[in-house]
Amino acid sequence: MRGRHRPIPWADSTAPALPADDRALLADTWRRRARAEYLAISTFSVLSMDLCAAGAPADVLSLVHRSAIDEVRHAELCVRLAALYGGGEAPPPAGMSDLPDDPVRPRREQAVANALLVSCVAETVATVVLATLRQDVTDPVVKAVLGVIYADEVSHARLGWSYLTYNLRAGGDRFKEVAAAMIPVAVRGAANVVDAPKPEDATSPLRKAHGFVTAGEERALFAHTVREVLAPGFEALGISPGGIVEAFGEPWVARAS
Repeated sequence: MRGRHRPIPWADSTAPALPADDRALLADTWRRRARAEYLAISTFSVLSMDLCAAGAPADVLSLVHRSAIDEVRHAELCVRLAALYGGGEAPPPAGMSDLPDDPVRPRREQAVANALLVSCVAETVATVVLATLRQDVTDPVVKAVLGVIYADEVSHARLGWSYLTYNLRAGGDRFKEVAAAMIPVAVRGAANVVDAPKPEDATSPLRKAHGFVTAGEERALFAHTVREVLAPGFEALGISPGGIVEAFGEPWVARAS
């Protein structure tokens, strides 16, 4: 967690030494990540409204607002990395995400469901992907940026798991039902992001050193997260994860590729 305060050694980037085609691919990779981080700003902003409406504890509200600010920084870091590889520092396109909204649903149930979607699932998947990427990265700038983002994402994931646990203790079986109904929806939504079109290029050690991952590798990581992290995590809280392990197992990975 100390990594979130680590300075970025921008002057030590090894990007200028890369061939032009590698730099172009990596610039596109970091631009896509910048767009995702930019959208996450609004995701946490919308979630904060759900949590406020539900009367969430002050520490949870503090974390969700800090998370939105973290995502601003993440987007800025990714934009600057894209510029290192592609020569232009263009901001992400304007836009915002939304979350499921049912006006007749009890506010606390909506807050629990959306916190599960955003933090327990999406941010937990992000922590696994980032932790794995960092193992192969050797470029000092990319490694530092991933370290900062990873440290923040751990906190973002904890937000959802802690709020879910808080409500399970207070509301018991009803919130288990709310969570169980949202799990397959949330995991499918995260899988759709993973399946979005990306370069399916073989990952050379050179590109891995700068944070590139193929679409196939990302799908395999997603399946691993569902099997080894998400399903056991929900089961430990007494919540049935449904059929997410079967839905996103090896056959899904093979079919998607």
